[in-house]
Amino acid sequence: MPSLIYKLIKKIADKKAVDALIPILIEEDDSARFYAALALGKIGSIKAVEPLARTLNDKNYSVRYMAAKALVNIGGKATAKVFIEILEDGDVSMREIAANYLGDLNEISAISALVAGQYDNNESVRKASIKSLKKLGYHKNKKMKEPF
Repeated sequence: MPSLIYKLIKKIADKKAVDALIPILIEEDDSARFYAALALGKIGSIKAVEPLARTLNDKNYSVRYMAAKALVNIGGKATAKVFIEILEDGDVSMREIAANYLGDLNEISAISALVAGQYDNNESVRKASIKSLKKLGYHKNKKMKEPF
């Protein structure tokens, strides 16, 4: 069944579908929320950032993870801001995901949050923060690659 749903989502992954997919993010069905997040990530509309950010608090880890992946696909400063807030004040699993994805967004605004993340009380978050800082060209000697 998931492969059929995935095929359908590939067909509707169009900017016109964003308004129809956003309400699905609050449906009861975990699979529906998961695949709606997947489709929104494929579409890549900035309009989906805020609803996907709310989905990062979903009760289902897989739905939260897919919403995070969708946000990375959308990218940009708004997405970086969402992940920075999670890194600073989210649960452990989401702080680790945020730290990992901040390195993929190539946003300089994430550096201070990732520097703080190096001192998180969770080892996985610390490692992810350090890895992302390296991706961004920031090292302990504070020299950065040019340009961003």
